[in-house]
Amino acid sequence: MRLAKIAVNLFSLTLTLPLLSQDVPVGHWKGLMTHDGADVGIQFDIGENQGHLVGSFTSLQQRVLDYPFDNVVYSAPKLHIDLASGDTVFDGVLAQGKLEGTFQEQGEGSGTFRLERFTPASLPYSSENVTFRNGDVVLAGSLYIPRTPGEHPVIIFLQGSGPEMRWGANRFWADYFARRGIAALIYDKRGTGESTGDWKKSDFNDLARDAVAGIELVKHRASVNAGQIGIYGHSQGGSIAPLVAARSGSVAFVISAAGTGVSMLDSEVYGWRTYLEGQGLNGVDLNEAAAFLQRAAQLAVSGDHGWEKWVAAQQTERSRTWYKLVDPPGKDSEWWTSFPKNANYNPAQYWRQVNVPVLVLEAGDDTDVPVGPSVAAIREALSRGGNQDYTVLILPGAPHTFVVHTQPGRPFQWPYLYQGYADLLAAWVRYRTIDRPLPK
Repeated sequence: MRLAKIAVNLFSLTLTLPLLSQDVPVGHWKGLMTHDGADVGIQFDIGENQGHLVGSFTSLQQRVLDYPFDNVVYSAPKLHIDLASGDTVFDGVLAQGKLEGTFQEQGEGSGTFRLERFTPASLPYSSENVTFRNGDVVLAGSLYIPRTPGEHPVIIFLQGSGPEMRWGANRFWADYFARRGIAALIYDKRGTGESTGDWKKSDFNDLARDAVAGIELVKHRASVNAGQIGIYGHSQGGSIAPLVAARSGSVAFVISAAGTGVSMLDSEVYGWRTYLEGQGLNGVDLNEAAAFLQRAAQLAVSGDHGWEKWVAAQQTERSRTWYKLVDPPGKDSEWWTSFPKNANYNPAQYWRQVNVPVLVLEAGDDTDVPVGPSVAAIREALSRGGNQDYTVLILPGAPHTFVVHTQPGRPFQWPYLYQGYADLLAAWVRYRTIDRPLPK
């Protein structure tokens, strides 16, 4: 479902249509979206800013919390909302205190929605917009602190690949942990949202130093226990997590989810091969196509006129039946600009330097990360480094995102977070902080 993309889409809030009537949808709305007979809970929070409608979307089952609408248009009684850069569109009618209508998701189909007004409960935590610096780069984020008295453990969230911001899934996790007594810092990746810089021109060392700057911010807060600062990273963030821990002497625990344990180059090649297998390639065709893409990776990393050599290599392969599936990257793509900076990064090198409690979670059905080799490499690195407090788990049947989607040939169901995943994270953190405090 396209709503899963919300967590990485750019935040561009478009304000439209002055409010012309008192009978407007300003307020809090809760209800259901229905598609192919399946329901999922959703929430609209709509407000007014200088005579224009603004708002956000929430669907906790899909790990989306307070994600800003791109566009809200109301002309009584009709309401139109654009979400996720137009991937999801809502068109409805406000009548008798209810919002009802249809939605359309690009490439995913359509359905209906129906919502009623409600009064939300007060939050058990406070939130504050913050900024912090890594050299010339200014990172913009949000800090969530439980309202319970005393100092709290805190988690700094690392972003995945691409233009990931603090909204969507990261906002979901900040809310989830803050409700359980654990503070959280989420921030816009450099070059996204309100953060300056450019992640496309940066390497993992730059991103790790961004996270270290966030650690320095939180450890001086009176409501934060400076001896209980942890990091959580998913996917690329999980791969960078050991680098952050190695760069900072203030990290007390590390959670890596769906992070690779082998080099980024090897992980990328694995992902391509599983993609090609998913497209039905096998035997000689599969091996030829995979070798073709691996050659592209090697040329990109070499930096020695890689693009020109890649163009020449394509000429001899265009007649292959598999060629249309490999989608050769263009000259200006991130493949030739960003990937070479990090292709040789190997997390195992830094896992050997991590001697604080570690939780590594890998997805049993991951098509992006070679789970077996990654687990073996991470275990060996932690053991060689002398770490005696680490847990490595493979969650059977879990996809890379840990969000489960409808299986082919099965009735439609809304995406949902892998059963028990969230509770496992919270229980592990609490055990090493609130329930069994780490020494300061």
